[in-house]
Amino acid sequence: MRAQLPCIDSGVFLNTGAVGPLPLVAADALARWAASAPRRERGSLEGFRAVEAEARALRADVARVVGGDPARIALTGNTTMGVNLAVWGIDWRPGDEIVTAADEHPGLAVPLAVVARRAGARVRVLGAEETAGDLEAAVARVAGPRTRLVALSHVSWATGAVLDVAGAARAARAVGALVVVDGAQSVGAIPVDPDGSGADAYAFPAHKWLLGPEGLGALWVSREAAGRIDMTVAGLESGTGHAPDGTMAPHPSARRYEHSTLPAALLPAWRASLGWLEELGRPWIHARVREAQGAARAALAAIPGVAVLTPPGPQAGLVTFTVAGRTPEEASRALGERGVTVRPLPWPAALRASLGFFTDEADIARLAAAVEAVSSC
Repeated sequence: MRAQLPCIDSGVFLNTGAVGPLPLVAADALARWAASAPRRERGSLEGFRAVEAEARALRADVARVVGGDPARIALTGNTTMGVNLAVWGIDWRPGDEIVTAADEHPGLAVPLAVVARRAGARVRVLGAEETAGDLEAAVARVAGPRTRLVALSHVSWATGAVLDVAGAARAARAVGALVVVDGAQSVGAIPVDPDGSGADAYAFPAHKWLLGPEGLGALWVSREAAGRIDMTVAGLESGTGHAPDGTMAPHPSARRYEHSTLPAALLPAWRASLGWLEELGRPWIHARVREAQGAARAALAAIPGVAVLTPPGPQAGLVTFTVAGRTPEEASRALGERGVTVRPLPWPAALRASLGFFTDEADIARLAAAVEAVSSC
């Protein structure tokens, strides 16, 4: 399995939460596309049909990962694009309210702030203690008749905590609000069920825990929410029956949120990654991530001068920690010099290690040894 991921041979790679390692099967798929592209009539009817078939197959592959219907999947460029499509699809009015969680990634927080500024809406941010406790009760306390949206991550990029999406969704439903979820740190690392969680829209990328290429992602939209989340960016691929005046028949499926030419070279590459992960088995992958995360957390917590910020319990694949006397940038650079790649975070000011299914005991031992050395300097 590790032989498929040459990236992890050069050191201890613990940054899948930013960009995961690309398997050789995906690189081979990219190479095959590149080799055949100069000889292919890309603008031919046959060429267009080939890309359409690849996209249709990819939607089905992605749907299996999140346990849904391929008709609920729109292909996007990344998580942020999916979040924007969902958030801007709401018919905003001055005075509307948005409920979100503290320390969200800018890919979610920035779209919410821009919507609020342009629409005259208000963003109500739950504090870290509220999101770490009874999230359903916390959302219910601040949500009201003007609440149109509850938007939060399934897994916090900052602390690695798994948030109670289902509880937040129940509170949102009580006031008629939509629920948009950032799944960047969840899909591929833990079991996910957007439909069962009560989410209306669930966005996630190819390039993190699903080990696909950069430049692709997906947006899952529930059947019920499709009527409330309008098309924001639209074009040829949004529907059929186009007329010169711009009218058309939007796709009845989530394809209506796609709008233009897809990155053809990336489609088979992501399919190859997803196929390989499916062969390994998602239950096995999720169990491996959980075990590696727990082992890394325990190893780091035992080092003097190190404070683990990730909440206890079975979280996802992230462990956030601080090293006394070192800024995150200093500590990250020092660990990199020792062959260990982790991410420095701006908030909280900490380091974040991403533990994948491919992380083994030797990787965790090297992480602990490097952190201990940096801590004692």
